[in-house]
Amino acid sequence: MYGIRSVLDIAKGALLAQEKAMAVTSHNLANVNTPGYSRQKAILESYSPASSARIKIGMGVLISSVIQYVDQFTVRNIYQKTSTLKEFETKASVLSQMETIFNETRETGLTQAINEFWVAWQDLSNNPGGIAERTALLTKGEILSSRFNSMSHDLTQLRREMNTSIGIAIIELNRLIKGIAEINEKIVTVESSGTSANDLRDLRRNYLEKLSELVGNVYLEDENGSLKVMTSTGVMLVNGSHYWELSQKEDHIYWNQIESDMSYRLKGGKIGALLDLRDEIIPQVLANLDELAGSLIHEVNLLHREGFTLSGETGKDFFEGYDRDDYRGAAAFIKLSSDVKNTPGNIAAAGRSSAAPGDNENALKILALQNSNIPIKKWSYENRGQIQSYQELEATLDEYYRMLVGEIGILTEEHNENKDFSQTLLNNLYELRDSVSGVNLDEEMIELMKIQRAHEAASKLVSIADEMLRTLLEIR
Repeated sequence: MYGIRSVLDIAKGALLAQEKAMAVTSHNLANVNTPGYSRQKAILESYSPASSARIKIGMGVLISSVIQYVDQFTVRNIYQKTSTLKEFETKASVLSQMETIFNETRETGLTQAINEFWVAWQDLSNNPGGIAERTALLTKGEILSSRFNSMSHDLTQLRREMNTSIGIAIIELNRLIKGIAEINEKIVTVESSGTSANDLRDLRRNYLEKLSELVGNVYLEDENGSLKVMTSTGVMLVNGSHYWELSQKEDHIYWNQIESDMSYRLKGGKIGALLDLRDEIIPQVLANLDELAGSLIHEVNLLHREGFTLSGETGKDFFEGYDRDDYRGAAAFIKLSSDVKNTPGNIAAAGRSSAAPGDNENALKILALQNSNIPIKKWSYENRGQIQSYQELEATLDEYYRMLVGEIGILTEEHNENKDFSQTLLNNLYELRDSVSGVNLDEEMIELMKIQRAHEAASKLVSIADEMLRTLLEIR
């Protein structure tokens, strides 16, 4: 039946629809500065018309749904670039700390200590019998050893800090995947009634972005609205309301308490960067520092054993002997031998046992090491240290160390450049996302004015229908 009552029903429906639309717009305005909020819009739809004989008459308006403006492709790209940026940021930060360890602009650098060590041998060769020169050489040898020890300790400590940081990141990762699983469950419950859980989806996207900062990941959405979240290498983290936590024990990372190391399956993000630093970059630098220290011990001792002390003895080491097939740990180990420590007369400067006090033959041979090319290995670590290889070089000890310092500088600069480039790409993606999902105050105010006018019109319709009804009642 059509008449004034149907007009009132249409007006009532219009008022309710416009009030709900105003609530949606007000929600947008309230969240204009909320991180990760996606703009929403009430979708108005006309009721299906009713039939009367051959005439179809409209029955007003309703809100069919409240949609979000989200570009899923852009959002996925943001997650990927967030993971990449965090990886470069973390590596650049740690490499900067490593540069500080190898800082050669200060007087306490290893280069200065090596140079002073050779100068002390030069001074001894000029006065091979001098106790003052011998004592100074031992002092410079101790300083040089101390520099190696300190750098090795700092690198080892830096590697330990990577483990600590990994543990903290894993705690945060577990919190996020648990949160995503809980939100999945809520979204499925809400959307099972046909309602879109827009704000919960925004919250889940925030969790996913934070998760991307920690580790590279991929995700799939099921028909019921829940997500499956995996690492970029396929390790399942979340499936609907179920989640699987990670745990750390020393250098190992376990999945779901299963004691099988899966750290090699964590790529990208902060955790991936920390694992690269812990298992590949820092060990490679430390191996090359050990190679330098071990080569110095070997070459100096080899010549020193052939020389003679002030008392005519031979076969003595200058540095403590390092009897290993490789030089691993040499930088931490290097120190003066018990043969010469506190005994300057045991420095083998002479070339013959019956030599006069002025014999400097062996001192000159050792001094010549400063400019002599020696066989030395250049180590390379790949695949998180699973692949360790080396290249045989012929270089002076000074050249080798300069090459090592230069490589650290280049690596740091490369990661800083990659970080800046990734930040630029991510900023562009943020702008693109905001152009779709961001709240524009001007647009929302225009929308409010449209809703206001529509509400006023519906109110006027109620007034007119009321007057018509009164007129009919007065006729009766």
